[in-house]
Amino acid sequence: MLKFSAARGTITSMNQWEGPFAAYLRLDKGLSEKSIASYASDLRLIAKSTAVDPAALTPELIRAELARWRQENLSSPSIQRKLSSVRAYFAFLRKHGPGTPDPTKDLEVASPKRRLPKTISHDAIAALLASPDLTQDEGIRDKAMLELLYASGLRVSELANIKRGDLSLDQSWLKVFGKGSKERRVPVGESALAWLKKYSQEAYPRMNLGFACEMLFIGGSPAKPRALNRQEIWKIVKTHAARAKIPGAAAISPHSLRHSFATHLLEGGMNLRSVQTLLGHADISTTEIYTHVEERRLLEAHKKFHPRK
Repeated sequence: MLKFSAARGTITSMNQWEGPFAAYLRLDKGLSEKSIASYASDLRLIAKSTAVDPAALTPELIRAELARWRQENLSSPSIQRKLSSVRAYFAFLRKHGPGTPDPTKDLEVASPKRRLPKTISHDAIAALLASPDLTQDEGIRDKAMLELLYASGLRVSELANIKRGDLSLDQSWLKVFGKGSKERRVPVGESALAWLKKYSQEAYPRMNLGFACEMLFIGGSPAKPRALNRQEIWKIVKTHAARAKIPGAAAISPHSLRHSFATHLLEGGMNLRSVQTLLGHADISTTEIYTHVEERRLLEAHKKFHPRK
């Protein structure tokens, strides 16, 4: 079994990195199981070809692999996918050991066009939000959670880390901590606010006896409540998507609701900069993946208002 040639926390073998790495891709990045399997396969093949563990890859080894892939006439998207697998792995490592260098950082490779996010239709959103069983405390919790994900476009990690004190029911604002622990305030829509009030005032006290847990979205027993983790939230969204019989339900995740939030806002007329702020993107280039929506809206407006049809 391959061993790391450099210290990387407690992860020391091929068997040990695959499980945590898969969880990182699934929960932090919202990738499908097929994509996760592809990333892991890429890393195993690279490890076999270079005879070193992925954590010990260097820029020189990656350049040699890049030359080999080109010699084998791999397509640009295939090469980019392999490099993405390496980049994702080193991003994962940085969570365990800050400062881990990315061996692909200075590589210059032609990038294929980015895929557009998959958006859930308005009807499918309505079906998803109607799925929870409101006769159960957990159903009220799930309803409030789904409403908030769609109303505020939160990352799953942001949702999991919300504390009771972060939500202002009177002012319709929510305090969240995004990537890099950056704090921002996001508005909460009327529907989401109504269900958050119902959850906070009715279901939550029954699920959290004595308010022993400070987190907002909880599971466990009433006597021993605990915060829901990202994997549990991810599973709740998947369960309700399947129950609502939404087309492509298997691919729906908390990230799908975030993408739909941004797309629907742009379709409604919000500008890209405002969407950037709401999503918590530090760089506008991250939000520009949604420019196709704004371009389509401008084209429709041009057709409607220009005198020459």
